[in-house]
Amino acid sequence: MQRIEIIGNLAKDAVRVEGQNGGNPFMSFTVICNEKKGDAEVKVSYEVTGALTGVLDFLKTGKQVFVAGYPSARAYMTKDDQPAAQMRINAHTIELI
Repeated sequence: MQRIEIIGNLAKDAVRVEGQNGGNPFMSFTVICNEKKGDAEVKVSYEVTGALTGVLDFLKTGKQVFVAGYPSARAYMTKDDQPAAQMRINAHTIELI
């Protein structure tokens, strides 16, 4: 099983999402991380989901967070009909920094 740990800033406020077909609600948010690729620094976006906790109300745009969880990716086509990938994390740990 793979695990991933990131530190980054929230791109927007976290939201509560109702589970499908009567499933448990969860929270969802986007974290932006700066990563080095050679001499360049690029921004990488991660879509994060996790169980609802008391931290939801504090996950606001710009806040720095530590996230640990299980990674996955989703392939999709952009509006310009170009292939792209979305990185996702099913979080088991979310901490404000």
